[in-house]
Amino acid sequence: MNSPDMRNILIALIILLFSGCASKSINNNEMSQIVVDYFNVYSQRNDFNLLMSFYDDNAQFEDIIYGNSLKTKREIKEFLAWDKGEFTALSGGQILTITKQIQDGNTVVTQGFFHEFIFDGQRMGPWLFIIYQEFNSQNKIIKQTDWINYTPREDFLGGKNMNDELIKK
Repeated sequence: MNSPDMRNILIALIILLFSGCASKSINNNEMSQIVVDYFNVYSQRNDFNLLMSFYDDNAQFEDIIYGNSLKTKREIKEFLAWDKGEFTALSGGQILTITKQIQDGNTVVTQGFFHEFIFDGQRMGPWLFIIYQEFNSQNKIIKQTDWINYTPREDFLGGKNMNDELIKK
């Protein structure tokens, strides 16, 4: 192989390398925006169909505290079911606040708290949460694991209520 052929191959390899990096960066930026959009929709709690559009049809969902393990988008929809029960946010419309978020590749971990709300006449919250999400190449959620510190704690697990710190703030 002569020198111009080697140079062309080298240039082609460099272009492929940089285009692969740029594509991954675009995909991560797109995923970051999708995560922002997801939590905005979740926080407003007024468009359940839009919330469900973030999930892949075969998404898995685990609620660690309650021990629920769901295997499809349909099961997740039935579990979350925003249309069941009467819900009123007490904080001017937003139901949650994000305090920290970490993205690594196709994984996002979000920490925050749910504001106080009324559900079927019962006052609930505030609740600390950590939500772990994995996304596929189409930026759809394929796995979500929720850790929500439900209270009143004595109704669920006993032990110290770490959510009390939110009330003192």
